[in-house]
Amino acid sequence: MGDSRYKRVSRARPCSICGKPDWCSRTANDSISFCARITAGADRLSRKECWGVFYHDRELLNQPFWKTSEPRNLYKQQTQEILSAPLEIRDFVYNALLRLSPATNYQCLTNGIKGLVARGLENFEDYGGLPCSAQERKDIAAQLRLLLNQNFPAFVREKPHGIRHIPGFWIDETDEVNLWQNRDYLHPLLLIPYRNPAGRIQACQIRFAGEIKPNKKRYLWLSLPKMNSASSGTPIHYAGWRSFGRKDYFDKPILVTEGALKADVVTRFRPEYFAIANSGISCAQELIVNISRGKKLHLAFDNDYHENPAVVRQLARLLKLRLDDNQTTQTASVTKILAWERTEKGIDDALLKGEKLAEMTILDWFSALDEAARVEVRKIWEEREP
Repeated sequence: MGDSRYKRVSRARPCSICGKPDWCSRTANDSISFCARITAGADRLSRKECWGVFYHDRELLNQPFWKTSEPRNLYKQQTQEILSAPLEIRDFVYNALLRLSPATNYQCLTNGIKGLVARGLENFEDYGGLPCSAQERKDIAAQLRLLLNQNFPAFVREKPHGIRHIPGFWIDETDEVNLWQNRDYLHPLLLIPYRNPAGRIQACQIRFAGEIKPNKKRYLWLSLPKMNSASSGTPIHYAGWRSFGRKDYFDKPILVTEGALKADVVTRFRPEYFAIANSGISCAQELIVNISRGKKLHLAFDNDYHENPAVVRQLARLLKLRLDDNQTTQTASVTKILAWERTEKGIDDALLKGEKLAEMTILDWFSALDEAARVEVRKIWEEREP
């Protein structure tokens, strides 16, 4: 096995089949793994060592050359979209990440300015923290890669760079796995899970602490498709997942806000709502309409729609989708807009200040807008389908 066409496994790049860092080998382009420990389920045994030979590229099995000789790296790997791993696997890796690097490792994330305590959130175990150092993140990523290989060998066999299918992880030119950007930060990053109704983690966002430049975003998806890794998409976060499906769930109105942390704060202070969150007012609007079909819907987006025409247009578009859906399904599901003092931007700020939330009908909300905002709303509501 001394041929330069093969590479030995290492701690940074363990075997894709058994997950161990020694003995085993692979082809240089990761199309085939040679496992010294596992032969069950192998496509064949190697002639000399009788190791398990696992073809990740199934097309190779149809080529006569591969059946008569040891595999050789004769073709270049093609660039293609990296699809996200199944939810079960993403949830496994992200939960392991929260355990390896919890938010409680970083005082500034729990007790600092705009930290979890300041938001009234005490369930620290539901959040993680990414270290400032790129090397520390790389060390965590290597541990997670090993856990993935050991617990989901069938998936990794089909996907030789399995960890790339978890948004936020990518493989560099030395075959080492990285977590997030390859750079150091002044502050650790808060890791915010986006959970499905059953509580499984679909994807994660990160929140930058400290001062940021005006043109930079405070929140970003833990996702790096430009590094030949999977994209997170823009899933809905079900902040009320612990109550989903219980008897009292069916009587709760659905409250939609922007950002998982805001929805988590709503669940903490106003449990009479079933809070969900999208990642921006323009995201997943049709999905929100589908989720809320037949139920009361309360919209609680930030107050900046009063000043920003683009935001009020998106809010108007969501309301139109909801009303059109009511008409199509012949239902009369109630839709309300929640309001609070304009001095507080988001519903989380209002709740932390103890403000009372006002429920407005769509007509009352429209009447309360200034004329410029009403013009923008009318443009959307009067649009005809192409």
